[in-house]
Amino acid sequence: MTEYVLLTEDQNYFVEYLIGELVLSDSITEAMKFNDENLALRFKQMLHNSCKLITSVNTYIQ
Repeated sequence: MTEYVLLTEDQNYFVEYLIGELVLSDSITEAMKFNDENLALRFKQMLHNSCKLITSVNTYIQ
């Protein structure tokens, strides 16, 4: 099964976004994994709209 993560321009991974607080990590193991590429793309757009955060959708390989 393919999973996806969001990577920022600063090479940090998106972990969570709760009550207006953005959590990033430099560790891919802590990153939120998405099972659906379309869901990852929607999160990417939401983060750009709400936080002005620029991310890319990347394949997560264990």
